[in-house]
Amino acid sequence: PFCSAPPPPPPCAAPALDEDMAIAIKASRSNTDMLLSVDDINGNMRLAVLPGETRVACMLRMLLTVPRSMPDVGPNEWMVLKTTAILQEMIDEVVTPLEQHCSRELCPCMCAGAHVFFAWKDDDMEKPVRLPAMAYINTFILWARRSLANAELCPRDGSRFPDSFLPCMIRLHRCIFRVYAHAYRNHTNLFSDAEGFFIVGMPFQHWLFYARDAGLVDDRDLQSMRALIDVVDAKVAGRDVR
Repeated sequence: PFCSAPPPPPPCAAPALDEDMAIAIKASRSNTDMLLSVDDINGNMRLAVLPGETRVACMLRMLLTVPRSMPDVGPNEWMVLKTTAILQEMIDEVVTPLEQHCSRELCPCMCAGAHVFFAWKDDDMEKPVRLPAMAYINTFILWARRSLANAELCPRDGSRFPDSFLPCMIRLHRCIFRVYAHAYRNHTNLFSDAEGFFIVGMPFQHWLFYARDAGLVDDRDLQSMRALIDVVDAKVAGRDVR
């Protein structure tokens, strides 16, 4: 083990999404489903590719753009929708597979490799604490869903968003990265294909390009996955990555 861990916290399974959350995910992911259709894989889908832009870059740009069907959605509302969708993608593609493999014995603390550790702290805690990886992940998901469902933090009636909104979103996206980093660095065999490529690439790229585009992540936060991110950036730019 990389570190000793405190006694496990009480169970903190994430609550079910409410109806509004489910609608938000569907709305935000609608063009994701379209872009990843079989027609697109076969090259039959018409994409509005800009001059000098690769198909992958075009797809990612479209994922970041507010759909025409949602003309009244403002930047903060769009951030809530995108964050809700990206969080659910992470749960579906990473957390669910991890549940059977990321035990307290194998992962007694949340980390990315052998030298980068993450501690959890919420508003009710005086000091950060190290938790087993799955306890950290479930605690984060519970906090994230409660934050996104909080009408005072994320108003749905056209009210002004509070000053605490953006810092909360930055923290939330930093934790999403930590989940991907733990999967990538500590569960390589589970999330790699026969050639060693990270198999949850599209959800990760969706998060990466949205978080960077929205200013929700600092480049210094990404160091534990720098090698993969460099490959992703090269592919999007159409550069040779061999």
